[in-house]
Amino acid sequence: MGATTIITGARGRNMREAFDNAVKDADDYYGHQEGYSGAINTCHLSKDVTDLYKKMGRDKLESHIIDNTGKREVWGFCIEEPKSNNNKVKSVVENYPQHGTRKWKTIYQAVDEWGGDVKATADSQTECIKKARAYVEKNPDINLVIKIAKVLEAGNQKCAKVQYKKATNERLGKYVFVGWAAI
Repeated sequence: MGATTIITGARGRNMREAFDNAVKDADDYYGHQEGYSGAINTCHLSKDVTDLYKKMGRDKLESHIIDNTGKREVWGFCIEEPKSNNNKVKSVVENYPQHGTRKWKTIYQAVDEWGGDVKATADSQTECIKKARAYVEKNPDINLVIKIAKVLEAGNQKCAKVQYKKATNERLGKYVFVGWAAI
């Protein structure tokens, strides 16, 4: 099979994230094509040459990369540095107050001893044990543990939401990847 030169740009918090984003975009656009799409998703990132970009400039560096890389290999360089979030607090909280009281109910759960999956629930321990025994008799490789739990029966289940708070000058970096892709 052959190879073709590629020059692809992508954004990310760092070069690895930008490369992964470029590969994902190529997968979405070209498909996987068993490694011969002629795009960056057939390549591996082997070198960061940002220092050379600052010395040589973009055109000379792109030619240098083409001359010095092999099939399925790309080198990357940063053309726009990422700006990180330097805020002291990087999240914001939105509270959802409960009006009135919450109503809780006690239940019993038959839980897989190793996986933690709930296999049966009941309002009484005796009823939960009956359901657990029936389950174990049909599934002899599973051991169940009976646990007591409280579930919200009435009231607001959502208490708060925590979100990332972006800084005003925060931005992803811009990266260029150059090399040879398989076709």
